[in-house]
Amino acid sequence: MNITWYGTAALMIEESGFRLAVDPFIAMTPIGVSDKQRYQSSRAANLRNADAVLVTHGHFDHIYDIPALFKDSPAAIYATKAPQESLVERGVGADRITLIAPGDMLQIGPFDITVYQGRHCRFDAGVVKQTLLKKSTVKHLKDLLRLWKLNTDYPEDGETVFYDIHAGGRHLHLMGSMGMDESVDYPTGADALILPFQGTADPAKTVAPIIEALCPKRILLDHYDDAFPPLSSQIRTEDFVVRMNGRGVLTQAMEIGKVYEI
Repeated sequence: MNITWYGTAALMIEESGFRLAVDPFIAMTPIGVSDKQRYQSSRAANLRNADAVLVTHGHFDHIYDIPALFKDSPAAIYATKAPQESLVERGVGADRITLIAPGDMLQIGPFDITVYQGRHCRFDAGVVKQTLLKKSTVKHLKDLLRLWKLNTDYPEDGETVFYDIHAGGRHLHLMGSMGMDESVDYPTGADALILPFQGTADPAKTVAPIIEALCPKRILLDHYDDAFPPLSSQIRTEDFVVRMNGRGVLTQAMEIGKVYEI
């Protein structure tokens, strides 16, 4: 199983020639870049090659680009109700979207996927303060207001899901946000955990109980980049990576465009 990160939570997972795109969003950096420019990027070209699309939740930085990227593609889309409704409102045919919910077991190409209820991270006072005090926030206030409106236009509605994926004899845990439902009995010991690393003032502290509960053999960090400034930030991952590797859990902050074999 090969995994390539394209920024934010956008991934391509490949097995036996089948390409599964996850949350295919293209960064809005640098500030002011147009959608047309973004869709002409190499990231867009790579994501368009997907055979199917899997959505973790409905926020704009996970589904905004799906209508344009897959307009002329036969790729099936798998999503819960909130992102399904957002995509249909923006021109994606309802017949192209398979509605999913926690408890479902999916077979998508060579991938056997179980859907679990997840939870979106809770934006704490610290991260709000950090965002408001950034120099770029003041300089690009109009962009902040536009992004905030996008965030409300694309609701999550408590539907963030957690995917348990098996393919090629490998086991992968995939999260779209760093939160878990305390009432859910998640499987443990995956060969790798895709772990978002942004959304609170102290991501390392936030993910500690997640790692303790899931016991992954390996951790791959994503969603730590400054993909839609000034609402997002570039998160330092170095200290966390060193600490986890020191504990015997191979941990890497994924690099955009690099292929990781699981």
